[in-house]
Amino acid sequence: MNSVKESLRHMIEQMSDEEAHQMLEFAHHLQQKRDVSLTLKRLATDPVFKVPGSDVRTFHVVEPIYGKGIAASRLLVDDRR
Repeated sequence: MNSVKESLRHMIEQMSDEEAHQMLEFAHHLQQKRDVSLTLKRLATDPVFKVPGSDVRTFHVVEPIYGKGIAASRLLVDDRR
C-alpha cells in the first residue's frame, strides 16, 4: 500500500465514528463525481449527444410541452393489456 493510503488509514483509525461517517460520505461523493465524468466523456464521443463543456455548470431551463388527448404512455399501457 502506498504512503498516502497508509496515512489516510492511520487518520481514519484516530477519528470518531461521526468523523469517519463524514469521510465515507465524502468518498462516495468523489466516486459519483468521477463516474459521472466518465459517463459524460463516453457520451461526448458519440455524435448523437451534445455534451456541454466543463465550464458550463447548469443546463438551460426548458418549458414543458403540454399536449391534448390521452398520454402516449397511457395508450401504450392500454395497448399492452
